[in-house]
Amino acid sequence: MAYDLEGRTPYGRSRAEDRVAFVRNVYLWLMGGFGVALVGAMCAPLVANALFPVLGQAFVWVLFIAQFGSLMWASAVSRRKPLNRYAYTLFTFICGVAVFSKADFSFLRSFVIIGIGVMFFGSLVSAIFHLETLGLIVSAVAVVACSAKILWDTSNMLKTEDFSDPAGFALSLFVSLYNIFISLLRLLQGGRRN
Repeated sequence: MAYDLEGRTPYGRSRAEDRVAFVRNVYLWLMGGFGVALVGAMCAPLVANALFPVLGQAFVWVLFIAQFGSLMWASAVSRRKPLNRYAYTLFTFICGVAVFSKADFSFLRSFVIIGIGVMFFGSLVSAIFHLETLGLIVSAVAVVACSAKILWDTSNMLKTEDFSDPAGFALSLFVSLYNIFISLLRLLQGGRRN
């Protein structure tokens, strides 16, 4: 898009307005992807019941190959409308189906609790004594611990019989994703300083 000397398009929009519209579109795509993944997760038992008896243990490999292939396709056509919508929808749907897992991640409980403790107390010590290296180590621990917490929370969510607290699960997942994001930013920022 061409901008004049005042930073406006021929349609009168500024760069800032175009950037806001772009960011809004990215988040709309992201939310749409989560919606489609939710549909995939709801269809997962049907897909598994239909294909697992036919494919047996190869079902997991077929699902992995389908997920990887749809990711490659979605990446290749990301700028080509309307193919990008179909490819993105297919990929997020397969991701939703892949989330449905009978694996039990309750063994991560101790690791997650220790990791969160290290995050909390390490962050405190790092902030009080201005220890940048410790802060970077704590950020790395946070990425691993919060990733494990997402697995643990998702496993608990899929196995729970108490459906009265969806907000609690959403909050827990959001906090983990937020901590991963912030920790990755700290790691990247710290890596640039060195």
